[in-house]
Amino acid sequence: MKSWHPYDHPINLWVKKRGISQADAQRQEITAQEILRRLSNQPGVILADEVGMGKTFVALAVAASVALSDSRRRPVVVMVPPSLRDKWPRDFGVFKHECLPPATAAKLRHDTADTAAEFLQLIDNPVNRRASIIFLTHGAMHRGLQRGHVGGWIKLAVIQRALHRRKYLHPLRQTLYQRMGDLLEMGWVQRRRPDLWRRLLDRSTSCWRDELIRFGIAHEAEDDPVPKALVHALEKFSSRKLDQVMEALYAVPKRTSESYQDRLNDARAALNDSLKELWRECLRHLNFKLPLLILDEAHHLKNPETRFASLFQDADAQNDAQTFGGELNGVFERMLFLTATPFQLGHHELCQVLDRFGSIDWKGKHAPRCGQVAFTTSLTELRSRLDAAKSAALRFDQTWGKLTAADLVAGKKHFESVDQWWKAITDQKLATPIFDQVLESHHETNKRMRLAEEALRPWVIRHLRPRKLAGKFNGRLRRKKLPGRSIRNDEYLPSELGLELTPAAELPFLLAARATISSPESRPVFAEGLASSYEAFLHTRLRRRNEKLGMDDDAELSQTSTISRATKWYLDQLEEVLPLRSHQDSAAHPKIKATAERVLKTWRHGEKMVVFCHFIETGRALRRAISGLLHDEILQLGSEKLRCSPQRAGHLLNLLGKRFFDLDSPIRKACDAEITALLKRFPELPHRDKLKDTIRRYIRTPSFLVRFVPLTRYGLSVRAMHKAFHVDSGSGLSLRVVLESFLNFLQNQCSTDEERKAYIDEVSAAQTGKMVARKDLFDRDELDGQSRRSLLLPNVRLVNGATLPETRRRLMLTFNSPFFPEVLIASSVMAEGVDLHRFCRYVIHHDLDWNPSSLEQRTGRLDRIGAKVEHCGEPIHIYMPYLAETQDEKMYRVVMDRERWFNVVMGEQFKVDARSTESLAQRIPLPDSIAKALAFRLEVRL
Repeated sequence: MKSWHPYDHPINLWVKKRGISQADAQRQEITAQEILRRLSNQPGVILADEVGMGKTFVALAVAASVALSDSRRRPVVVMVPPSLRDKWPRDFGVFKHECLPPATAAKLRHDTADTAAEFLQLIDNPVNRRASIIFLTHGAMHRGLQRGHVGGWIKLAVIQRALHRRKYLHPLRQTLYQRMGDLLEMGWVQRRRPDLWRRLLDRSTSCWRDELIRFGIAHEAEDDPVPKALVHALEKFSSRKLDQVMEALYAVPKRTSESYQDRLNDARAALNDSLKELWRECLRHLNFKLPLLILDEAHHLKNPETRFASLFQDADAQNDAQTFGGELNGVFERMLFLTATPFQLGHHELCQVLDRFGSIDWKGKHAPRCGQVAFTTSLTELRSRLDAAKSAALRFDQTWGKLTAADLVAGKKHFESVDQWWKAITDQKLATPIFDQVLESHHETNKRMRLAEEALRPWVIRHLRPRKLAGKFNGRLRRKKLPGRSIRNDEYLPSELGLELTPAAELPFLLAARATISSPESRPVFAEGLASSYEAFLHTRLRRRNEKLGMDDDAELSQTSTISRATKWYLDQLEEVLPLRSHQDSAAHPKIKATAERVLKTWRHGEKMVVFCHFIETGRALRRAISGLLHDEILQLGSEKLRCSPQRAGHLLNLLGKRFFDLDSPIRKACDAEITALLKRFPELPHRDKLKDTIRRYIRTPSFLVRFVPLTRYGLSVRAMHKAFHVDSGSGLSLRVVLESFLNFLQNQCSTDEERKAYIDEVSAAQTGKMVARKDLFDRDELDGQSRRSLLLPNVRLVNGATLPETRRRLMLTFNSPFFPEVLIASSVMAEGVDLHRFCRYVIHHDLDWNPSSLEQRTGRLDRIGAKVEHCGEPIHIYMPYLAETQDEKMYRVVMDRERWFNVVMGEQFKVDARSTESLAQRIPLPDSIAKALAFRLEVRL
């Protein structure tokens, strides 16, 4: 069977420099080939591999194959979230450089568009200048006439069309000639060529580019200012629709006055409003065909009423796969959707995502062999089977929910675990009415799931990450899950015990429990906040505006339901007894303390740590607590090694650090000799002086000196400096090995010189010079009207929704290096589209999430191809602390149980009010073996 587009076999995804195994590369190549094979017969495929398994490179292999084999050199379009706008082109650079022969790579080039206007310009380019891959950001098709010169020229073309063949416009034209620069926000053009507007409005748009080049407004390499596709679409507009543009033009002020700017802004706003409808109509009339759309984060299409989904389907036709009519209807021949969490959707939502495949070009000569009728029929059958599977799974869920602890006693035997009990039930055929119901329901669910899997398999490809490592560390665990009290001793406790409440915390949590019981129908967000930190509880009580906080992490936790009078009384009492008299009280919160102490223990062994939390105030409290503990620990370790008081140790450590800046110091020379020897192994690496300075600045920090340098009461010797480079960390890797890994990454794995320079610039600029952060990095917390300052260390950083995007990027780059920061406290803004895996294998989920997929997304920041776990053979440690006998433990048990049910009952929604949580927490947990056996198996068999 001839494929739609063949896989380009010179593509080689196994490149040692990428840091992935040959088995992973083989899986990626076979997956890309399978996608192209399926696209010969069907309109689209969803690639839904788990987080961090390299979907990007699979998609790029498919995109390159299509672009290279397309006879008309039409571009492949990749739509990506704005947060990944720069990441995809960087990965494409790596792909071209490492996975393609030079001659093949030379045939591929890419461009990026943030608006539909830029996208149309790229489509309009002649073949010799046309990009093979166009990266288009989500929402770009609705940003057609933005500010800027590209949108300005298109607005001018629309104005020209509105003026076409209208009489008695001489006064209006004279006004426009004078005010057009202000109206279009292109004053720079008005100042350079005030007569240009007249010349352009009197000429065809096909001549505009030559005019702009002639007058020095554009240069030869630039595209036509108005794409031909848009010009053709403008010709189809009726005068009635263009009348709205005319009304806006007549509002343009004729002369300057005190109210000129206000009147101009009104006219500009009216023009923009009138153009919105015209722009949408314009997109509907676009007439071009492209071979492939690759859509990242495709689960955003689950809601057909969103503007993004409407690109592919009319809201009025959301249930009819044959009447797709969005702006992108009929534009693409095939579609490839990427998402790591397809089954967080309900099965109806998953089918709605699949419905978008119906908007491809069914009339062209390259239409799928299956045909539109067969496509519609197959989705109807899929819906039916998914309905039956979900109904069976829900019945099994309900039947399983009837089990109690007493049922784990079968006959005279008491089983220690549910897995043992289940094996006995299935092997020994122990019969009781409830067992028979559970078994019957299980068998029916398995039957229905397999039928649904058969219908789903053509449309979804999903690989699960192996739970054990391969290669030289074959058989070792990839992850180590450590819930509850395990955060203290780093050992898994079979009974999964929670953290104990301290005596000081017993009364607040008792009051919170009473308040929860008083409002069983409400979600006890105050109890969730209290379990996170004392400050988080106060935050939920004060109901601060999310806009003021500049962050949306707490939005879903804001308390909106009314509470009873009894509940309010308990909460008032709780607020009064909270032990927040001092900073030490905040750090003494049972879970804050456990998290901070675990970070400290991990830091002692030279390991980095990521801490995820929901609440803004919790993130700040954690940063204060961890900074305080690290500060004290640095002084204590320094005092033990230097044999002096902690205060004296701090002074001596700073003096030792200054010796690294002394050009004549033997310590500086010894350090530089070690660094120079390292850099000699990477002769092609630029910015060597910067790198040398960065490594030296990191080594001289008190944080490094007290852990890895054999200090004595006499200070620091040259021999000790040499030893410091060879002391192993908790992962069994010495500083020398870690630095070699980073330098190898910079030289051989960075996709572009710009990416390499970005890493080097950021790590060289990271603050390491003082044990205490700069003055502008001190936090000011307002509690009960009292202002206080908190000690913060530069190696402990906080990222939340209020953090500027450029700061987030800077911290991501520096955390992905061996240097500062060593501890990253993060909210959900760092839970997707971020790589934190190169030098970190420890994560704490300080706050859980009701959605198990969100927890997996967080962990996926560390568990990716090329992660540290694959280089050292030591597992990723996943801590999930919770407080025993509180709402926190109930939430943990509910989330862990529902995690197993997640892929069985797709898109399950459950109540999170106090009564429902209590009931769910009492359930017998579903054995992991059952969950795995029932889940869909949609991998490509290698």
